[in-house]
Amino acid sequence: MDSLKKFKKILILSAGISEERNISKLSAKHVYDTIKNETTTKILNVSDNANELLKVIQKFRPDVIFNCLHGYFGEDGQIQSILNYLKIPYTHSGVLTSAVLMNKIISKKLFKSIGIRSPNSYDEFNIKNQKFKFPLIIKPISGGSSYGLIKINNKKSLDKYFNDKKLIKSKMLIEQFIDGRELTVGILENKILGVMEIKFSEELYDYNNKYINIAEHIINPKLPKKIEKELIENSLKVHSSLNCNCISRVDFRYNEKANKTYLLEVNTQPGLTKNSLIPEMAREKGISFLKLCKILLDNSICEI
Repeated sequence: MDSLKKFKKILILSAGISEERNISKLSAKHVYDTIKNETTTKILNVSDNANELLKVIQKFRPDVIFNCLHGYFGEDGQIQSILNYLKIPYTHSGVLTSAVLMNKIISKKLFKSIGIRSPNSYDEFNIKNQKFKFPLIIKPISGGSSYGLIKINNKKSLDKYFNDKKLIKSKMLIEQFIDGRELTVGILENKILGVMEIKFSEELYDYNNKYINIAEHIINPKLPKKIEKELIENSLKVHSSLNCNCISRVDFRYNEKANKTYLLEVNTQPGLTKNSLIPEMAREKGISFLKLCKILLDNSICEI
């Protein structure tokens, strides 16, 4: 049932050139170790050498590419454009969906356009002249794995941030901090895979909580029926409206006092490490990691 024999050659893209390269390598190794005995499989550690990338792909001539890259170049439409040009099918979403959902400013505008609540953000072109309501969250416009999250509690901290010459302000998004529960909804084969709550001791669900001191994951947490329904409907709505292919993970904050959910972001290439959320949701549904890999490969696309 989980056989991958129809794919004679599978190339797994690993590492990459973003800050998330180590997470990518963990995802790629997990996929490789799972499928390597099923068919001819190779890992390609992607670097900034584009000629080498093209040379290896064209020499190996894979039937399909399993894209385990995260962040810049991996899930922002760039590698997808190259694979479309080479006419090689690849896992996860295509160019436009990847590019749009990787950019938090553009994606937030689209969330609003389809009627889904998201934290208020501030005009990046006139940032210093605006009146801020604290606390705030500052995050990279394009990035994942919760790298670079900063919480700002008062004007003094904000002024210190603005005066820090090392930070590239044009690449950061400032938005309203939503106090509440961290919830995520997994989607697989365009259907709900699971709803999960993430509990952690620190104030922010950041890189440390995701990959070092692993946070507690609660599948099917206790939620008001109305909120659970809203999470599921909004997740399917944004996944479908923005043309996500097969898989996504939709992250929310739930403010219990206001009884409102806020969509934070949509991940088109959720982590596939042994500690990642989607594989954990899949296991709960009786879907092995091999079967999960097969589903992604069976839903590979090439936009030509």
